Amino acid sequence: METPSIAISVDDSYLSLLLTGPDHQNLQDDQTLLSDDNFAQELQLQEAIMASILSTLIPHSPNISVEEPSQKRSKTDAGEPSQTLCEICADRKDGDQMFSVPNCSHRFCTECVAKHISITIKKRAIVQSEEEARSLTCPGVDCKGVLEIEACREMVPVDVLVSWDDAICEAMIAPAQRFYCPYKNCSGLLVNDGGDRGGIREAECPFCRRLMCVRCNVPWHSGVDCDEFSRLGEDERGREDVMVHELAKQNKWQRCPKCKFFVEKYQGCLHMTCRCGFQFCYACGAVWSSTHGRCQ
Repeated sequence: METPSIAISVDDSYLSLLLTGPDHQNLQDDQTLLSDDNFAQELQLQEAIMASILSTLIPHSPNISVEEPSQKRSKTDAGEPSQTLCEICADRKDGDQMFSVPNCSHRFCTECVAKHISITIKKRAIVQSEEEARSLTCPGVDCKGVLEIEACREMVPVDVLVSWDDAICEAMIAPAQRFYCPYKNCSGLLVNDGGDRGGIREAECPFCRRLMCVRCNVPWHSGVDCDEFSRLGEDERGREDVMVHELAKQNKWQRCPKCKFFVEKYQGCLHMTCRCGFQFCYACGAVWSSTHGRCQ
């Protein structure tokens, strides 16, 4: 890179003073000495000229750009309005990361709104109407605004969105017509479109393909009628318990009225003494007494 030529017009006396100093003894007789004040001013002028000369001789790198402080400040100030404070996590987020609740003035970041929807859907009780299912309350304090599913689809996780859609579908069915698969690992929503379920007993869940008793809303209790099943305790309604009851019914075993233990009579009279000490009639299950003889 060629060094540019520089033409400088400087008064000879000023340049001489700059290079040799005021006390040089070889000054020409016709040169007039400057006063101290004028000398100081002229010296400052010459130093400024020389500084300017040196700066022009140093080549500038085209890849380096120096920003003025005012320019940096203006860019920072211009960028600040694009960030908004989320009222939930208290972080500042860019505009494309914020969500405005349509019918109120609250704004939250999309991440916090998605978490709010997820928690609300999971904790929500059974809704009674489709309108109630389609909207959730705004997370703002004491706010009556609502979040609608159509406005939140793009930021809500797929599994939460599916649960929300299921809740809407469930709300479209009248509460009296809803019932669920009794198996805990299924719990599929079923619809009773035939009115009274009393006439239907055995049915198959369309989701898990297992049998259930529609009348009792429990897994199918083969060999035990619904009236007998309803008299069983909560801890006696398991599949194995129902099988034992079915076996006892087939073999005509009797159950001790006190300890509920099954006993079998293979010989002797109807007077039974259970291992718990309770005495009862094997034929009718009533408490045995000295006057009991009607079952003989």
